[in-house]
Amino acid sequence: MRTALPTIILLLAGCGTADSLDTQDEMTARTWQYYVAHPGDIEPMQKICRKWSASNAPAGSQPAVVTTNCRAAAFAKAQLQLSK
Repeated sequence: MRTALPTIILLLAGCGTADSLDTQDEMTARTWQYYVAHPGDIEPMQKICRKWSASNAPAGSQPAVVTTNCRAAAFAKAQLQLSK
């Protein structure tokens, strides 16, 4: 009985998808200039952003690299649309 509560806590702490963890571990921070130069990378980044924003995780738990890249990709997309 004593091990039931810690076991449940450990199981809940391990919840999440493996690909989201892999994505953030392998992700490097990008600037908006990078996304302007590589417009093909904007949509895949925004797909990750939508996945994070749709999760029930608290906003403070989102890694800084994801936040930085989401903002940079959105700004670059806006800049590219303005220049057309």
